[in-house]
Amino acid sequence: MSLESDLGSYLRRHRERSGLSVDAVATGSRIVPRLVDALEAGRHDLLPAPVYVRGFIRAYCQQVGADPERALQLYDANGIPDPALAIPPRRAAPPREPGGGRWRRVAAGSLLVAVLGAALVVLLTRRQPDAAAGRGSGPRMTAVRAPTTPGPAAPASPSPAETTDSAGTASPPVPPAPATPVPVERILLMRAVETTWVRVTPDGARPTEETLPPGAVREWRSPGRFHVTVGNAGGVEIELDGRALPALGGHGQVVRDATIPSERP
Repeated sequence: MSLESDLGSYLRRHRERSGLSVDAVATGSRIVPRLVDALEAGRHDLLPAPVYVRGFIRAYCQQVGADPERALQLYDANGIPDPALAIPPRRAAPPREPGGGRWRRVAAGSLLVAVLGAALVVLLTRRQPDAAAGRGSGPRMTAVRAPTTPGPAAPASPSPAETTDSAGTASPPVPPAPATPVPVERILLMRAVETTWVRVTPDGARPTEETLPPGAVREWRSPGRFHVTVGNAGGVEIELDGRALPALGGHGQVVRDATIPSERP
């Protein structure tokens, strides 16, 4: 099969032309390396559903500079339809019930309503004489509430903020413990203007590294500082907590283990 009709060869040729490894493409596109190998090998049995594979192909092409539409055409040429685009089968309409059955249900419901109405009328008729008999002219008895004698007042309890010693003197309230200060989280933002390899290690976190294409934006967070290594120092714009920082170096210059910010927060 020629290079222009095979998806795996098309992707691999553009990756090798861009000088990127499988791990670099996997890191930049957020695709695990085994799926990158499966795309280049044409192993569709190792890939997830087509709706996810189409997203992987677009992310792969963005990293190596390939045409995603051409890559998707080669993928569709393999005859793997997208389940999201498939037309669901039309369900058969349930059989209609004969007209006689529907009228029998209506008649049964009407009969049930009539029976309940008659029972309610009989019940109300029986309760009215009983209520009239209960309203006699006999003497009424009024309950008289006995007077209450006030008892000795309970001693007032001291407030939680005040305590008394053995001599009975009140001690001053105990002030609350001061709150522990929460460390302020800092935000480092990089915007690539040229293709640049970067490695960033926030304090107390694992390092991350990837190759940023032009226009890519990445963000890291740290309670302290960031340790940065850049393969093309002039190819990225850097911001710390929303404020632009000067470039770490010139175009094509490699800067290793730069500390941002240089002073302690």
